[in-house]
Amino acid sequence: MTTFMRLFVSAMTALCLTTGLAQAQDKAATAQELVDKAIALYDQVGQDKSFATFNDKDGEYVFDEFYVIVADGEKGTFLTHAINPKLINNPKIWDLQDVNSNFIIRDMVETGKTNPDGGWSNYTWTHPETKKLAEKKTWVKPHDGKIFMVGYYE
Repeated sequence: MTTFMRLFVSAMTALCLTTGLAQAQDKAATAQELVDKAIALYDQVGQDKSFATFNDKDGEYVFDEFYVIVADGEKGTFLTHAINPKLINNPKIWDLQDVNSNFIIRDMVETGKTNPDGGWSNYTWTHPETKKLAEKKTWVKPHDGKIFMVGYYE
């Protein structure tokens, strides 16, 4: 391989890695900002109106792969879920595990309890578009006895 080709391949590799890192950082920032925006709406209009807004699949709190989930801060029961409303008030989700036997909801609740300023809960789940297993990162922030969450796929 010529020197030029080595430099070109190195530059392209660095560009791809940098672009991937920037996209992940953008997704993380979007998740965190959407949680903060959801908490602000909750404080402004109250539980009933904000939950109705979060559950609106065509609303401003659902876009691309992002959507707000609010859950009970102790039991993990989903109180909102625009993408799959059947999960709302479903007590079975407490025992939901990913392919690595990680208890997803239990981890989210624990993340909320131990990180008052917010923290990340990570698990493996089927990506809705690719139908392949993928890492999902969910920003979890406790507020008013609940946990507010927004996640994205890596």
